[in-house]
Order: sequence, then C-alpha cells, then structure tokens
Amino acid sequence: MEKYPNINILLNVDQQYIPKAEFVLRTFCYILRLNPRFNYGAHYDGMQLYYGKATENHYPIKIHYDPQTADFFEDQELYPLERVNFCQYKNEYIPFLFSKDGSIFDFSESHCSIRKDIVASGFYFLTCWHEYIISLRGMPKGRIDYKQSLQYRWDFTEIPVVDVYCQVLLFAMELYSPEFIRDIHWNKNKKFVVSLSHDIDYWNAWDKKTQFATAKYNIGSILDRPFRATYKLFGHLIHKGLFYNPWSVVRNMTRKERNRGVRSTWFLLARNDFEDKRQNYLFDVEYREHIIDLLGEQEIGLHGSPESAFDPAVLKEELDNLRAVGFNPTGYRTHYLHFDYQKSFTILEEAGIQYDSTLGYWENIGFRAGISFPFFPFNIKENRPFRVLEIPLIVMDTTLYSQKAMNLSKPNAQRSIRRLIDLAAKYQSHLSLLWHNNTFDPIDYPGWGQLYYNTIDYAVKKQGWVTSLHNIHEEWVNLSY
Repeated sequence: MEKYPNINILLNVDQQYIPKAEFVLRTFCYILRLNPRFNYGAHYDGMQLYYGKATENHYPIKIHYDPQTADFFEDQELYPLERVNFCQYKNEYIPFLFSKDGSIFDFSESHCSIRKDIVASGFYFLTCWHEYIISLRGMPKGRIDYKQSLQYRWDFTEIPVVDVYCQVLLFAMELYSPEFIRDIHWNKNKKFVVSLSHDIDYWNAWDKKTQFATAKYNIGSILDRPFRATYKLFGHLIHKGLFYNPWSVVRNMTRKERNRGVRSTWFLLARNDFEDKRQNYLFDVEYREHIIDLLGEQEIGLHGSPESAFDPAVLKEELDNLRAVGFNPTGYRTHYLHFDYQKSFTILEEAGIQYDSTLGYWENIGFRAGISFPFFPFNIKENRPFRVLEIPLIVMDTTLYSQKAMNLSKPNAQRSIRRLIDLAAKYQSHLSLLWHNNTFDPIDYPGWGQLYYNTIDYAVKKQGWVTSLHNIHEEWVNLSY
C-alpha cells in the first residue's frame, strides 16, 4: 500500500489481543485506502489514531477499549444479547459491542473520542464469532442456521455494520485528520463494484427423467391449481420439447454479458458420484465439450461439494478434476453454502485457493460477516489472518424468490437489489450477485433472467464497476500488500 498515505496507529492493549486489533484496523485502512503503521505502548509521539486503555495523552482520534475485551475472546464466550448497544447513525440503528452507553462521539477542540469499540465489535462480526462459539458447542456440519445469528435476532441482516464502523472512523477523520480523506475508487475511476457469478448446479436440469416426473406432478395437481399446472404442462411441452437447449442458455448469458462489457465467474461442480446424476455433468463427454467451448475463456471457480469444505482430500480431488479438463480454478464456493469458517478456510488455504465467496445466508440477502468489502478472514487458533480473500456473498437469486426464503415478487426483489446498489454507491463499496443458469428459464422463472440484466444496467448507469470475482481479488490483493 505504498501509494497510499501512512497513518500512525498506537495500540495499548493486551499482548494476545494485538493481532486481533491489527486485523480489524488493517481492514478499515484497506477500505479507506490508508497504509497502517502500528506502534505499541502507553504513549508515542506523532500518532494519529489511538486504540487502548484510557489515557490522558492527546491524539487526534481515540477509540474506546475495555481491558476485559481481550479476556472475553480468550474465554471464548457468546456476547450477552442484553449488552448489545444500539445507537442511531445516519438514520440506521447500528449494534455496538464492548461499548459505552450514550452517544457515539465525544468531541473536543483538538481531538475526538469514539465511545463505541468499533474494533472489538468489528472483530466479532468479521470472524462470525457467534457462529464459531455455537460450532464449538456441537453445531452440525452444513449450512449455518440463519435464525441463530445476531443479524436475524436483532434484524440488521441487510446493514453492513462493519462498513458503518468504518464510516464512523471516516467521520472522525474528516474532522480531526482531514489529510487522510480521499475518494475510494475501483478499477481507477469507478465509484463502487458489483461482482457477478453463476453456480452451475446442473448443466442440463431438464433431462427426460425430470421432464416426465414434472409432467406427472402437474397432471396430478391440476385440480388443486388448475391455472398454474396447465401453464406448466403446456409451457414445458413447448419450451422443453422444441426450444430448450442448455448450451444456448449459457451462450446467451455470456453473449449478453460481453455486449455489456462485464465479466462473471462460473462455479462448476467437479464430482462424478452425486446422487442426482444431473450434477455429474463434467464427466459427460458431450456436456464437457459444451462447457469447454462456451466457458474456455471465462473465469472458472470450483463449486465444491459440501464434503469438500470439510475434507482436504475431497477438495483436492475436485480441483484436480477441473484441472484435468483444462481449467485453473483459483476461487471457490461450496454447494448449498455448507461451510465452517475456521475449518473450511483452513482447508482452502492449505489447498492454495486464492479467494472464496461462500459467506452469505441462504434464507436472506445481506451481510453474514457484517461487511460488503472483500477481507481476509481471521484464523482464531493461530491468531492471524488467513491468506484466502473472502468476497462476501450478498445477493443470491434463489434467496429472493424461494418460498422457503424471502419469497419476493420480481418488483420487490428489484427494489431490494437497487437499494443495496445505492448503498454500495454511497459507501463506495461492493455488492455481489449470484444468478444460477437455471434462473434464466422463461417458463419456470419468467422475468428473473431479465432482472439480472436490468440490475447490471442499473449498476453501470450509476458508474459501478461490474466484473468477476477474480478481477476483484486481483485489485484487492494489490491494495492490501
């Protein structure tokens, strides 16, 4: 980060807590395009930011720190829900942990005290600490239970609280250290970034067996839902019988993205023993030729099986299967979002995966780690950041329309996505979109494919950089090291 200005930060915290504090403050600095220089002790001249025990020494900005915070993380406990401190900031009620009651700021003529511990709060969310403690108590492997999250319990899933903590620090800097304020740009001159990705759960979801089973179901339910069942029967008969071709679906997707000047990441399954035979598509000779033909020049990541997130041997096998076809996957997202933060990032790091985009909720759009920006997750056992970049999963198509999730109409889904794009433009941040190839089916998901393209057009119009996860990884790594 030599091209960005140095900011001198003094840490006066317990020794075992220093790597955690550095991790969060580095994340803030990467977002604000600053180069952090850390010093340690009770006092050091020339510091612009102080985080530590109460002191009478004057620094432009101080952040509140409770000495019991370090012990809290060492003791590995859940934060008491009754102690979560909500405070309004820019028309949103934001949760703060380890903090004083009352106002966020305490101003004087020469310095500002941030009375909320945005560092410890940030660490709690960036590490998905709530999930971590629950997992230590025997949470089964698989998809995280959204309803056990703090985000669900306190209804702030769609607020990127860590982004807001960073905005709190930015506000203090604007008043007391304006020399550090600068516009945040992506790809040289873009105001924010939208990442695009596609999970290919099925290359051909409509094989003969599936068509027959679906027709049988619609005939059997025609009395209970006459209009919809009739529509599906004739729609499938005409569309799947005369027009449907999985090759042409993906060809149209790549063509429309190319015409808009945007790129996406394609996550492919890479096993040959899925119970659902449609998912073994990489080992079908015809389908494999289609994939190489259409996606040979695209960015390919591994859509790992649920087992691959927990077993390094399975992960290696699947990566090798993709490499054998000629792809060089550097990114990962697990199927069904089965993922354990500490276990899975350890396995990904050991396998040489450069970035992941799994941290999101299936049941609701929003910010599972409280952040929209890319960040390096934290290895709690080794007290250091992982070397895998997390590019958070924020919006997924099935989350929007599934009756088991948000169950939104297309107009409501569009409003939700545009609100998040407006938020990204406001904070100069990041929004990710995951759209499955099956969602472009005009019979089963009419209009949802067009919503994807409308979203891209809206982001481009607002001067966003719309690109692949790989390109975001490259930009962020160059920023961070």
